[in-house]
Amino acid sequence: MALWRFPSIVKRGVSSSLIRHLVGLSSSEYISGLLSPLSIHRKQSTWESNSKSCSFATKYGLSVNLLLVNFCSQAYKTCWSCKEKLTYSSKFCGNCSKLQPLDSSLNFFDVLGIEKIFNVDTKALTRTYRKLQADFHPDRYSVKSEQEQQYALEHSSAVNKAYRCLLHPVERALYLLVLAGQPLHEGQIDMEPSFLMEIMEVNEELAEATDQETVRTIGQRNQEIIDRLLREADAAFSAMNIEEARAVVAKIKYYNNIYEKVREYEREHGIVD
Repeated sequence: MALWRFPSIVKRGVSSSLIRHLVGLSSSEYISGLLSPLSIHRKQSTWESNSKSCSFATKYGLSVNLLLVNFCSQAYKTCWSCKEKLTYSSKFCGNCSKLQPLDSSLNFFDVLGIEKIFNVDTKALTRTYRKLQADFHPDRYSVKSEQEQQYALEHSSAVNKAYRCLLHPVERALYLLVLAGQPLHEGQIDMEPSFLMEIMEVNEELAEATDQETVRTIGQRNQEIIDRLLREADAAFSAMNIEEARAVVAKIKYYNNIYEKVREYEREHGIVD
């Protein structure tokens, strides 16, 4: 049975004693640093029902379901082939070199092995994606066992999904809100009437446009607004102000819809591919 080891650490200014209190570890469990998966499951259920703990997780941008695992410094598993003891994050066995199963608890940032931030370097992200796809491409495992072929498909699929989400700033922002425990659903935030009126006027202007220059001007003006809001979202996420981030991302979604309409017009008129 795998065991998760809890370190005595401080993360984002949160003391280890406070973490222990909120997660519900006993002194002996914290000192020994070991918990079984069954114990973790039970503590997750108890912890998730505690509104104070959920508020704490939201404030610090922590996933409620994965808080226990997120604070593990070292976790161990066994290689499915040679039974060698491996760290839980190992993708390949150091003894037999076999590809290991995908850890389904990983978020998209963990899958790609990048920092969980909003302001992602997309060029570096693409380089990382290409390397991982080369590592896990199913063709590399065509002569391997069926088990490794299946694992390769799982890893490759996870890398693809993570890359598609994190490459786009709007999707990335929405995903960060999900990880913070405050997903943004339609109708969840009441927008100011003046803002909605502004969006309506831009949509009407776009619908009535009859020439490319007008549409291009609308698109440029809209992009400037999106760029400003993206900077505001980055500042909010960096400060772990999730409430502010949600409000900004909600606005970005409206302007992103206008962006998509501009792109559709340009494609229809042969301006872009």
